[in-house]
Amino acid sequence: MLRVQCTVLVLWLGCLTARAYGQCGEAPRTTACNARVISGSPGVHEVVMDVANAGAGPAPACGSNVGHNVWFEVTPTVSGLLTFSTCHPATSYDTVLQVWRDSGDCEFPVRLNDLCIDDSEYPECNNGCWFGGKVTFNATAGTTYFFQVGSYNNNSQGCTLCLGVRVTICGGDGTPPTAEITFPPPLGCVCNQEVIEGSAYDLDGAFDSYELEYQPAGGGSWTLITSSNTPVNNGVLGLWNTSGLSHGWYYLRLTAKNACGLTSTAVDFVLVDKQFDSLDLRSPPDLAVVGGTVCLDGTVWDQSCFGSYTAMYRPAAGGSFNPVDPGNPVYYNSVINDPLASWDTRAGVPDGQYLLRIEGTDACGHVASALREVLVDNTAPIAVITNPLACQYLGGLVQVMGTASDANLDYWALFFTGGNVNGWVEIGSGTSPVVNGVLANWNTAGLPSCAYTLRLVVVDRAVIDCNGAIRNRSEYTVSFNLGNRFDTDGDGDVDLTDFLVFQLCFGGSNNPPAPTCP
Repeated sequence: MLRVQCTVLVLWLGCLTARAYGQCGEAPRTTACNARVISGSPGVHEVVMDVANAGAGPAPACGSNVGHNVWFEVTPTVSGLLTFSTCHPATSYDTVLQVWRDSGDCEFPVRLNDLCIDDSEYPECNNGCWFGGKVTFNATAGTTYFFQVGSYNNNSQGCTLCLGVRVTICGGDGTPPTAEITFPPPLGCVCNQEVIEGSAYDLDGAFDSYELEYQPAGGGSWTLITSSNTPVNNGVLGLWNTSGLSHGWYYLRLTAKNACGLTSTAVDFVLVDKQFDSLDLRSPPDLAVVGGTVCLDGTVWDQSCFGSYTAMYRPAAGGSFNPVDPGNPVYYNSVINDPLASWDTRAGVPDGQYLLRIEGTDACGHVASALREVLVDNTAPIAVITNPLACQYLGGLVQVMGTASDANLDYWALFFTGGNVNGWVEIGSGTSPVVNGVLANWNTAGLPSCAYTLRLVVVDRAVIDCNGAIRNRSEYTVSFNLGNRFDTDGDGDVDLTDFLVFQLCFGGSNNPPAPTCP
């Protein structure tokens, strides 16, 4: 009958393809006297065996009603650590492992009671039908050891009875294995299901195993993510499921061990991301009236996991969102209390109500957004004076008529200048619109007869080009005269003296000289 011995240089799958016996591997060896001999040289050695037809054996020091017993024999060529494990991809049932030492008579080996293991609850030991086991001890060169493997409670669970074993023997290696985490990078971002990449291997000795663990940055116990007996060189170490963890910083620790018990450790510090950290649209404020170029200002920031953000708008009544700046539909740099985007409302944006939206997305797909409703107003107010008329002569109480109006009126003000006045003097003002109505009743008594100008200023509430000092603004001016056009001497009445002045000024001779001509 063909026997197959698998070493670290031969994949265990090759053992399965040999199919020398039954469904999974070699025929069972059911006593110490016909135990399956495994090489005692330093390194890793593997065997796959079909144990379905194995029976009872001597009682091990652990386990209960152990059945399907098979035996293996190892005589190490060097002294040092020896590990025997049923935590193997081919193992498909709940094993019990007992170590014996040769007494010189294979029928009566010496049971080593402290070297018995029922279950080793490492991830690689869970075979889907409970657990395998592994035992490590200091072996002596030239001493023969027997390893009895049976099924717990005579395989009452009805599992497939296929067994894979791995023997690891230290060869005096004084160099620790390699342990390195390459992804995620330090201070990197970890999403719900993250592949951890790196290396755990030993180039000049027998690799034993590695463990990948995590711990909250604030302290606490280390929690196992995964462990394996298979070396990894710049590949996948494990899959970290963070779905049950809180948002925050965590340590990742990789510990690699070789057959001689030497270890190496690599530590990474990463952020488990559960949310988009900070998004605030501080300008424009909600319900603001804006025009021209609108500056969107605020914060879009995510610690270690920032992805991108968008700045969009749409009519408040509905429709699809569009970029405020078609040339920059997506922004890839985080912003803290600074400009986020600008929106040119003069470029084909009708006046009206709009929604502005800033939306940030991090590397894990978490989204935060802020909405603001604004009113776009690029229409100048209406400013018109209908009375007095240009060049008109007036006096006494003058009723100023006209319109000062806007859909988003802030205020209006009426001023005059002329005569002996320098600058503009306010006559009246208001914050309510006036349409074809009275702007002011202006008492001109006491003002000298002269030319005057009225000025109407109307300002709305729209902040233009992000500058609160700039608004939509309209002005209207009209010039007229105070006094009577026939009062040529300026004494307030019309008499013969006024006619004399007129005659002297416009008679042509101006002799005798007249007063200043009107």
